[in-house]
Amino acid sequence: MISKGKYSTELHDGDSVRCVFLLSERKLLTARNGKPYAKLVFTDKTGSMPGILWEDAHVQTEGIDVGDVVGVRGAVESYEGRVQLRIEKIVKLSENEVDMSTLVLTTKGDITAMMNELDKIRSTLQSSFLKTLLDGIFSRPGIKDAFIKAPAAKGIHHNYIGGLLEHTLAMLKSIDALYPVYAHLGINRDLLITGAILHDIGKIYEYSYNRVIDMTPEGRLVGHIYLSAHMVDQEIAGMEGFPGELRLQLLHLILGHHGQLEFGSPKLPMTKEAVMLHMIDDLDAKLIGFSAIIDSTPDNDDFTAFSSVYNRYLYTKTYKDEE
Repeated sequence: MISKGKYSTELHDGDSVRCVFLLSERKLLTARNGKPYAKLVFTDKTGSMPGILWEDAHVQTEGIDVGDVVGVRGAVESYEGRVQLRIEKIVKLSENEVDMSTLVLTTKGDITAMMNELDKIRSTLQSSFLKTLLDGIFSRPGIKDAFIKAPAAKGIHHNYIGGLLEHTLAMLKSIDALYPVYAHLGINRDLLITGAILHDIGKIYEYSYNRVIDMTPEGRLVGHIYLSAHMVDQEIAGMEGFPGELRLQLLHLILGHHGQLEFGSPKLPMTKEAVMLHMIDDLDAKLIGFSAIIDSTPDNDDFTAFSSVYNRYLYTKTYKDEE
């Protein structure tokens, strides 16, 4: 069995590297001087690390594809505010030669415990229609298993096995923390909780995630917002007596949860529950996204590299009381 070597989160500027990774991205490019090179991204269970290969890039990467297990030799360097691997040698390995459990990027949380916690929150719903709806969806063959494994994104936030479950549970906890503050406004908790559980469920079809996270054809052509709303509407269509107004408002929660038309929402949030769901969704995604970028920045840097996702530099320092 080949040793994994250091994990991506253990690598620092100046380190020499002999490690095993999954190859999650591969681009063969040509420099201005006409020399071919490769830009690569490697992952293991703790995170990801970009890499660059200058020497014999086409030869060394021939026969190596995204999702393959690779052995890498090189060094860690700082480039534009982020650490990356400067690769000297890359070779394809057999998955039988390594411990695959060290390579697949996975939530740090306990998946079983998180799903049990989500089910406990589900059990507090008062609406028999919403309870039956959720029971019906999660009892479909393969749905629950896919839900606990799926990522919530391809990059930046919750982009790992169990990410969708982790993101959904964080939203449910946030709802229950904030609900007492705004209950006097007539917020419907049952509707909000159900919307949070179902708003991203279409991501089980949007992404493939056996080893490396990628978009499926359904994800690229249709997207998870439609997939989520369609799944919910299909289930409601098979239920007797489901209130039309409840259906309308639940579908609106799903269709409006990205908050802005330019971010993919077919509709802007038009109800109190819809705007609250959007804000909580956005809060969790941004906090996890900020943390991922800051954590991948060299320890001595005050700012991250410029983030095209957030259109800003991020400050890396955390103030801690001296007392």
